[in-house]
Amino acid sequence: MIRNYFKVAWRNLWKNKLFSIINILGLGLAIPFALLSLMQVQSAYEYDNFHPYPDRTYRIITDVTDNVGGKIKYALSPQTVAEQLKQDYPSIEKAIFVVREFGWELNNRIKTLDVNSIYVEPAFFDVFGFKLASGTAPVEPNSLVLTEEKALAFFGTTEAVGKVLTHPGYGDFTVTGVLKPYKRNTHLRSDVMVSMATYNKFSKDTALTSLNGFTYVLLKPTANKANLDAALTAVAAKINTKSIVNATKENLTFREQAITSVAPDFDDLRGNSYVESILDLAVNFGFALALLLLAGFNYVNLTLARSLSRAKEVGVRKVAGALRHQLVGQFICEAVLVALLSLALGFIVLKLMEQFSYVNWFTWKVDNQFVLWGTFIIFSIFIGALAGAIPARILSRFQPAKVLKGTIAPSTFGRMGLRNSLVVIQFVASSCFIFVMATFYNQFRYMATDNDNFNRKHIYNVSVKGDYRLLQQDLTANKNIERIGLVSTAFGGTTAQAAIKKNKQEQNKEASYYAANAEFISNMQLQFIAGNNLPASNGDSVSNFVVVNEQLLTTLGLGTPQEAVGKTILLNNDREVIINGVVKNFCYYIYQFATNPLVLQYNPSQFHLLSIKTKTEVDDAVFKSEIAAVWKKYHPHEELAFSNYQKEMYDRYFPGRDMKFMGMFCVVVLIIALMGLLGIVTYHTEKRVKEIGIRKVMGASVPVIVKELSKSFVKLIIIAAGIGLPVGYAICYFFISLFAYSPGVNLLMLCILFCCIFSIALITIAYKAIYAAIANPVKSLRTE
Repeated sequence: MIRNYFKVAWRNLWKNKLFSIINILGLGLAIPFALLSLMQVQSAYEYDNFHPYPDRTYRIITDVTDNVGGKIKYALSPQTVAEQLKQDYPSIEKAIFVVREFGWELNNRIKTLDVNSIYVEPAFFDVFGFKLASGTAPVEPNSLVLTEEKALAFFGTTEAVGKVLTHPGYGDFTVTGVLKPYKRNTHLRSDVMVSMATYNKFSKDTALTSLNGFTYVLLKPTANKANLDAALTAVAAKINTKSIVNATKENLTFREQAITSVAPDFDDLRGNSYVESILDLAVNFGFALALLLLAGFNYVNLTLARSLSRAKEVGVRKVAGALRHQLVGQFICEAVLVALLSLALGFIVLKLMEQFSYVNWFTWKVDNQFVLWGTFIIFSIFIGALAGAIPARILSRFQPAKVLKGTIAPSTFGRMGLRNSLVVIQFVASSCFIFVMATFYNQFRYMATDNDNFNRKHIYNVSVKGDYRLLQQDLTANKNIERIGLVSTAFGGTTAQAAIKKNKQEQNKEASYYAANAEFISNMQLQFIAGNNLPASNGDSVSNFVVVNEQLLTTLGLGTPQEAVGKTILLNNDREVIINGVVKNFCYYIYQFATNPLVLQYNPSQFHLLSIKTKTEVDDAVFKSEIAAVWKKYHPHEELAFSNYQKEMYDRYFPGRDMKFMGMFCVVVLIIALMGLLGIVTYHTEKRVKEIGIRKVMGASVPVIVKELSKSFVKLIIIAAGIGLPVGYAICYFFISLFAYSPGVNLLMLCILFCCIFSIALITIAYKAIYAAIANPVKSLRTE
C-alpha cells in the first residue's frame, strides 16, 4: 500500500510541476539551516570524547550557597581543591588544576597575535588527549606550548621549539613544544598552553575560596564515584571551616561531572567557556524550525489553494470505496516525498554553504555520520508529515455530493479563510525575521562605530614596554600629533580588576581598573559630571588621586557625584586614594552588560600603551611609517605594534562574516514567502482564466483586470503590515533590551524594510496579474 501511495504521489508531483518545484525549492532552501542546527546539537554531545580515560575523568564543579539560601553554580573551583585531592585521597590517581585567561597577546618581534590561553600542569597531558608533535610539556615559569596553527602563524615552517614569544605584561616565553592537531569540540580549546608555574608566579589571587580555575580528577581503575563524592564532601568541610567565607555565611559544596557530560550545559554553570547551554542550542534550533515552518506554510497554502481540483479526486476515491485514513495516508505520503526530495536539494545547498560560508563558530563535521543521516531522514519525514497533516485532514473530509454540487471549500478561521490566514501569518513571520536580523545588524554596527561612550576617532595605539618616555617625547614633535595619552590597556578589551571598599571595615567590592594619565582621559573624551581630570604628572610614583564612574559611587554608597569628590576609598586593601573626578557611566567593555565600578589612576609601572590623538585625519600608512622611524631609534630589533583604534574597534565588534550569513538567512526567508505567494497567485489566476477572457471580450481594460485580480492579495499584505509592524517592533524591543547599551529599535528602518517587502510582494502579484490580463481571450475561451 505504501508503495502505491508513493507512486500516486510521484505522479501528482509530476503532473503539477510548478507547484511541486515551488514546494521543493521552498523546503530545500529552509532545510540546510535545520540540518546545520542539527549538526550543532549532535556536535555538542560529542564534546571531549577523544580523551584517553573518559570513564574515569571528572571535572569538579562548585555550588555557592549564600546566607539566604540562594545558590549559584560554577564550572570553576578553588585551586586548593586539586591540591587537597592530590595529597590526601588514595583513590584519586591524579588531580590537576587548569586556569583560563582571556585577552592574551603574544609577539615574535615581527607580528602580534591574539591568543587563547590556559595554564596547565605537566600531568594535564597525561590525563587529556592533547598530544605533542614535538618538544616537551611546559614546566618552568614563562614556558608554553603552541598549537600547530599558531606555530605556523608565528614561525612558518621553521621549528618553533626553543623560540621566544613576548607577552606585554609577563615578559618573554620559551616555546617548549608544539601540539598535534586536536578536535575542536572541547571546552579546553586554546591556542597556547602555559606552565602553571607561570600562573603561580604572577597571580596575586591567594584567597582560599577564589573560584579561579578548573579542577579535574582521574580516578584509579579500582575506584568509583562514591569514593570521589566522599572526598569532595570532606574537602568542602575543610575549606568552609578554614576560610573567611563563613564570615559572609556563604557555603561551598563540590560535585563531580563526567568529562563526557560537560556539554551541553544543562546546569547553566558560570565560567563554562566554550560550552553551549541547552537554552542556546534550543534558541538556535528554534530559528531553523521557524524557517521550516514558513516553508511548511507554503505547502499547506498551495495544497489548499488547489483544494477544488483535489476535491474531485477525493470524491472519485470515496465513491470507489476509499476510506478516510487511506486518503490521509495518500496526502501525507505526497508531503513526505516532497520533504525527502527537499532533503536531497538541501544537502547540496548545505555543502555549498560549507564551501562559501566562513563563519568559524559553526561545526560542519560530526563523528557519527550514521546518527547524523538517520536524524536527517527522520527529521525530514517528520517535517513532511507535519506539513501534510493539515491539508490531509481537511481534504479527506470532503463529501462527494458537495463536490458534485460545486459547494466545497476548505475550513475557515472566522471570516478569513484558512488559506488567507496562512498567507498573512507567513508574511508577518517573514517580516519579523527580517526585522530582528536588521535590528541585530543595527546593534553590531552601533557597537562597531560608537563614539558616544568614548572617542575612537583620530586615535592610534602603540604597544610599549620598559621605558617609554624618550619615545613619547620624540613623538610629540610630529606635526600631526595633538596629544599622547598613556594607559594600561585600551577600552573595549579585557580589563584588570581591583578591590575597592569605603574603609577597612567594609567588605571588598570588585571594580574594573585602568592605569591611565590625564591625556588618555582627554583623548577618550569622557564626560565629567563632577570634579576634574587626573592631575597632570610625568613622575614615577603612583598617584593618590583617581577618577571613578557613577556606578562606583552607587556600589560603595558615596552619595551624589558632587558629594563624592574629595572622599577617600581603599584600593586593593593597601592604598587610600582620593576621588578627584566622577565621569558619567559609559561602556568600556561589553555592550550587553551594565557598567561595573571603574577606577582610573595614574600608575606608570602599568602603562603598556601609547594612545596617540592626531589633530586631523591622517593616512594610516604614512603615519605608521613616521611612527616606525622614531620607534626604530629606540627599539631597532622589535617590530612596531601599531593600530588604528577606530578600525580595530570596528573589526572587533562588527562580525562581518556572521552578518553575511544572517543576510543570507533573511534572503532565504523572503524568497520562501514570495515563492508561496507566487504559487497562490498563479493558481488563483489560472482558475479565473475563463473569467478574465470573458471580461476582456466584454471590454474590460488590462488595468481593471489587474486591479480585480490583485485586490484580494493586496488586502492580505496590508493586513500583514498592520500586524507585522507592531509585533516585529515588540520582538525587536525584547532583543535589543538584552543590551545595556544600544541605539534602541529603529522604527524608521523597520518601516522602510516593510515597504521594501511590500513592494516586492506587489511586484510578484502584479507580474502574474498582468501576465494573465494580457493573454489572448480567444485561447482561453475556445473550448466554450
